[in-house]
Amino acid sequence: MAFRVSQLAVGGFDHNFSYLVVADNRDALLVDPTGDVEVIRRAVEEAMPLTPRYILLTHGHLDHTQALGEALCFFPAEIASHPSHPDAGRIRLRNRQQLPFGDAAVEALFTPGHSRDSVCYRLTDDSALFTGDVLFIGCVGFCRSKEMFQSLQDVILPLSDRLTVYSGHDYGPIPSRALGEEKRLNPYLNCHSLEEFKLQLQHLD
Repeated sequence: MAFRVSQLAVGGFDHNFSYLVVADNRDALLVDPTGDVEVIRRAVEEAMPLTPRYILLTHGHLDHTQALGEALCFFPAEIASHPSHPDAGRIRLRNRQQLPFGDAAVEALFTPGHSRDSVCYRLTDDSALFTGDVLFIGCVGFCRSKEMFQSLQDVILPLSDRLTVYSGHDYGPIPSRALGEEKRLNPYLNCHSLEEFKLQLQHLD
């Protein structure tokens, strides 16, 4: 099974990314519709024919959901989110829940830290990981240190190096990177204790 990931530079509040993912069987999902909704609309139109399956929300901050209502008009799919998300839809996810998608699935990984309702989404063929504001290329999002450290240590680091990290903002030197490279290069993933992580967080802009 192959998936095509379109990384959409939608502008938004601060260099936001939205994502359109299309499977070989034309199942499709959106991640964090925000910013310039016309960029998303054009991507959907260019990918036709497709079957809208899900809109996945990584967390409840407005800069990641601002275009949700407009996107539903041309991408009528079920909304999936953490159950405490303010825009929680019909699919109120459980940790590690897998949603059928194409011939595989997308797995919801609860990763509190940036927000209590933060969710990362993994395509189960280990091709893509959508991290919202949990993990950026080369850094992490503003966070509660203990929760974020645990999410990085217990959830992100054990994942396959083959995954490509697709984050919620264009904050890094490149727009995406293999998780294996991120483990090697991202200083926040190389902290061996909470105290070391707290010290590293002092470098966040």
